[in-house]
Amino acid sequence: MKFFKTEDEVNITPVIEGFKCKALVFGVFFGLVILPVVVGLYVGYVYDWVMGIGVVLFLYIVSSIIGSKLRLSSLPSQLRERSLSSLEIARWYVHQHHCF
Repeated sequence: MKFFKTEDEVNITPVIEGFKCKALVFGVFFGLVILPVVVGLYVGYVYDWVMGIGVVLFLYIVSSIIGSKLRLSSLPSQLRERSLSSLEIARWYVHQHHCF
């Protein structure tokens, strides 16, 4: 009788197969991590560097809220206490909701 789960039983990340599913994973990851910087650089170039920094900070807050919603809607209850990267959260989301 086991009282505690081993690392291998808890640390299972889904395997994403197919080009469309992998593209969707990297699209969600791009939207969560890289898009705020790109938009902030554009706003900083067009308007002002202070406004660009403000836009980056605001978009990181928005992307962290979206990432936490994706995390709660797609992760199993055993993994919710672990620290996962944005790419792993994107993999779990795509695996649970789009590519079974």
